[in-house]
Amino acid sequence: MKKVYYQLEMYQKSPLRIGNGDNEIADSDLMVDAKGCPFIPGSSVAGVLRDLYTRRNPDVSEEEVNNLFGYIEGKQLSESHILVSDATGPENASPSDYFITVRDGIRLDEWGTAVSENKYDFQVTETKKPYYTVLEWTGEDKDWKTEIVNGLEPLMSDIAAKGISFGAGTTRGYGKMEVSIRKKEFDFPQDIQAWLKFDPLTREAFEKERVLEAKGLGDAEIKIQAEIKVERSFSVPVCNYEEKPLISGTSWAGIFRHHMRAILRNLGLDRAERCGTELNLLFGMGEAEGEHIRSGICFGETVVDGSIPYSIQRNAVDRFTQAPRNTALFLNELWNGGKGRLDITVERSRINKLQAQLLAISLIDLDLGLMTFGGGTGVGLGRCRISCIKVNGKDFTQNIKKQDSNFLEEYL
Repeated sequence: MKKVYYQLEMYQKSPLRIGNGDNEIADSDLMVDAKGCPFIPGSSVAGVLRDLYTRRNPDVSEEEVNNLFGYIEGKQLSESHILVSDATGPENASPSDYFITVRDGIRLDEWGTAVSENKYDFQVTETKKPYYTVLEWTGEDKDWKTEIVNGLEPLMSDIAAKGISFGAGTTRGYGKMEVSIRKKEFDFPQDIQAWLKFDPLTREAFEKERVLEAKGLGDAEIKIQAEIKVERSFSVPVCNYEEKPLISGTSWAGIFRHHMRAILRNLGLDRAERCGTELNLLFGMGEAEGEHIRSGICFGETVVDGSIPYSIQRNAVDRFTQAPRNTALFLNELWNGGKGRLDITVERSRINKLQAQLLAISLIDLDLGLMTFGGGTGVGLGRCRISCIKVNGKDFTQNIKKQDSNFLEEYL
């Protein structure tokens, strides 16, 4: 018999949104432990690992996946070969180490207009503290090659190279983690004494073990990194824990989806069928729209550095007469200038030539100021330029400047 342990040390690269089912503080309260510190349940970690394993090993049979991760189907069940602990912070962590805020969400219709009575809010957390989770695999020698050498080992190397995401909104930039992995092995019966002294849930248990080498499992993704420079002013409602303004992944997704839909309409394609089908296949859709389709495109958050905040007083204007309303003076918080980075990741298997051209045209329009972000876009706010853009490490800045909409096609 063998035992293999993997310790994942994870650092947040974006806010974590993982709900506990309650709505006392927001519509979706954050999962916290008895001390008030956020954590990720082991069941969530196991679910994400299983999903990654099946997506990145499409040729593996369902029986092999069930043997490794377990399953319950009616009265039939199979115990998992892997035990997964909760992902928690260091023992000395306190609630003050976590920046917990409430963010707003709202559903938009196909025209980009807010759907009535569809506003909600949710808690997210940001921290510089690490999270630790431990995987414990137990199996016989006959399972070693299939489940460890050809299964978990390459998966762990891929996670170390690309990171991992947890919670809700992962395709919109939430819950992204940078991961460092250490491994410990035991063979029985010769290692029985060493195993009895080993406590996998202590941080020091893995200190002397080497960090697992980070290796990607092939180029199954198109990674776009666009350095943007804000032109003049913009208005966004959210700041991070450093009080820097940010454009959330959900905002970017809505902006791109709405703009791409408008392009399709301008091309004269059928609005009800072609527009909806092409965009739903790429951006995903919920069961409320008829079918559940996971998004194949992920937008990261853009933190804008170097912006200068300022306020202006404005009058609310009557929509019919355009005259100022009485007692409707308000302050508008704005930011001026700054730089940031827009990260877009697309699954190669989920994008076709038309979708790639729509995405490329949208990036060109972003550089031209024809696609804007934040509030007040109708009065000139939220314009930016792309100073540099790379796709899987290759520079395509000149393609954007020359308005070449075919530069993504070589990755299809």
